[in-house]
Amino acid sequence: MRRTLIVTHRWLSLILGLVLVLITTSGAILVYAPEIQRWLNSEAYAAAGGPATVTLGQAQATVAAAHPDFAPTAVIAENGVLRVTDFERSFTVDPATGALLGEVAPEPTWLAWTANLHECLLTCENEPGYVEALTAEVPGTGWLGYEGAPITVGALILGLLGLVLLFLAVSGLWLWWPRPSRLKASLTVRRGKGRFARDTDLHKVIGMISLPLLLIWGLTGAGFELTPVETVWNALTPGTPVEAPEVVSAEGEGADVGVDAAANAALALVPAAGLAAVVLPDADDPTATYTVWLADGIDPYELTDFPGDLSVAVDRRTAQATLTSGGPDEPLSQHLWQMWNFPVHAGFVVNGWWRSIWLVLGLAPLALAVTGVSTWLVRRRTRRNRRARA
Repeated sequence: MRRTLIVTHRWLSLILGLVLVLITTSGAILVYAPEIQRWLNSEAYAAAGGPATVTLGQAQATVAAAHPDFAPTAVIAENGVLRVTDFERSFTVDPATGALLGEVAPEPTWLAWTANLHECLLTCENEPGYVEALTAEVPGTGWLGYEGAPITVGALILGLLGLVLLFLAVSGLWLWWPRPSRLKASLTVRRGKGRFARDTDLHKVIGMISLPLLLIWGLTGAGFELTPVETVWNALTPGTPVEAPEVVSAEGEGADVGVDAAANAALALVPAAGLAAVVLPDADDPTATYTVWLADGIDPYELTDFPGDLSVAVDRRTAQATLTSGGPDEPLSQHLWQMWNFPVHAGFVVNGWWRSIWLVLGLAPLALAVTGVSTWLVRRRTRRNRRARA
C-alpha cells in the first residue's frame, strides 16, 4: 500500500503539478484582491469618517442624480463607504456626509485575468483570457453538476484538481507519518548532506506546515464545482439541510417600496442583525423581490466587497420579509458549507495581517513542486547510473 501511494503521489504530481501550481499560485495573489482594488481606487474609498447618517436608499438617489443613465443592481455597505453598483461599474458615497466620492475603476487586466484563471479556469465570459473551448459541457456529468446540469470542461478540471490536491495532502501525511522516536528528525532539514537530503526534508517540512490549508483548499475547491462533495459533507455532518423558500413579489401595479423600506423590513425581521447590502429586484420581472443581506453576529464576508451572511427576500410592493438563508432552522453544517467555505478558502475570515498566512502557504505547492521534482530527478539519475554501471 505504501509503495502504491508513493507511485500515485509522485506521478499525479508530475502530470498535473503544473496546472495545480498555476491555480494555487494565482489563488495566493487573489487573497488580497479586495485590498488591491481599494488601494487602486483610494479616492473612491476616502470616506470622511464619523457616524453614518446616510441610508442605502439615499446613496442610490445621490448616484442617480449625478448619473441618471446608470442603472444599479445593488447598494452595498463596504469598507466604510456605500457602493452603488451594477457589478460592472460602481460609484461610492460617503455614509457620513452623503457626498459622492467617485467611480470605482474596473479591475486591472492582470488581476481580472488571475481571477478568471483561478475561479473559472479561463471560462468566465467577457473576462481577460477567456477560452471558449473550456466552456463545452461534458456529456454524462449531470450527476456532478448543480440541479442536474452537465458541467463544463473547465469546471470538471477545477473540481478534479481539488480532489487531486486533497489526495496529495492526505497521502503526503500518510507517507510522512513517523515513529514517535523519529518525530523531531522528520521535522528537521538536514544541512550539508547534499541536495537530495535537503530537498527531501524541505518537501516534508513545507508539506506538514501547509497541510491544514492544503486540506481546506482541496475540499472546498472540489466542492465549488462538484455537487457530490457537498452531498458527502451533508452525509457526514449532523443535521438535515433545509431548502430555501422560493419567494416572489405579489403581482400588480402597486408602487415599489424602495431600498430603505426593504432594508427596514428585513431588519424588523432580524432586529439583532446589521445591514450589509440590498440587491434590487429585476426591473423586467414583476415578481422579483428585493434581496437584503444582513450581518448576523460574525460575518465571514465582512472584509470582502459583498458583506452579509444572512439573506431576506422582501416583496417589492408589500414589503413583506421572508428569511431565505441563515435562519434558525438551518443546521450548523449547512451554514458552514454555504457561508463559510469560500471565506475560509480565500482567507477573508481574518484581517489582512493574518491573511498573509494564506498568501505564504498559497505558494507552498510551488515550493513542493520544485523540491519534489528535484528529488525525483536525483532518484532518476541515480537509477540511470546504476544501470550504466551494470
